Amino acid sequence: MNNKLIFLTVVLAVLFGLIFIISKNRNAREKIRIEERVHAQRQQFVQDSLQNIQANHNKTNTGVDNVIGTIKRSVITPTPPREDFSAYINTSITNSNGITDIAVTVVDEKGNISAPISSSIATIYNQTGNTGNTGLLRSSFIHKSGFQELWEGNSEIIEKLKLNRHTDYVAIGRIRYAIRKGTLVDGTIVCTASMTMSIISATQKSIVKSFSCSENGNGVTESQAQEAATEKLIIKYYSEYSSL
Repeated sequence: MNNKLIFLTVVLAVLFGLIFIISKNRNAREKIRIEERVHAQRQQFVQDSLQNIQANHNKTNTGVDNVIGTIKRSVITPTPPREDFSAYINTSITNSNGITDIAVTVVDEKGNISAPISSSIATIYNQTGNTGNTGLLRSSFIHKSGFQELWEGNSEIIEKLKLNRHTDYVAIGRIRYAIRKGTLVDGTIVCTASMTMSIISATQKSIVKSFSCSENGNGVTESQAQEAATEKLIIKYYSEYSSL
């Protein structure tokens, strides 16, 4: 009888032990599941928060870009002022009725107006029954790109300058000098004066005549040789190139 009681007691103890172990394991697994669920929820919360932050950031950038774009579109680019071509013309010179007017401008190698050469050629035109004058084109125009365009007979620049209000023709020239030692007579200097001309019709807005000419001059100094070459060049201009 005692042995049976002992056996039952042992059996019950074992059962209670198994029940306790099973219960403990179940509680542990439940705790792990809870912790995993809490961890997953935390991760999801962090991801959602990051996505919201990124979305707000993108929205802010988009708004800033839209504002900047609106500002850029609303800014009006200033229109550069139109060039006043009348500033390059001596408006006191006007076209004469019934007489052919020829405005002469000759520039040297440095791009400066050569007043003596310009005046000499204007005098030639006066001697041939026309009216020659100088000073129509101001010196401020000589170094502009428009001067080269006028030299080439560009009709647009002729129109912008409104040359037909002031003259019938424009005679534009370039003169240059080349100095060398004389070979025939010791101690002498030889100067070659070369000039190219464009004769432009203010009414036709085009070149009607262009030519080049040159002459040599001798002297004991460079200035004497240059003066002699220039004088011979003017004489040649009168005899060969004064007609329009």
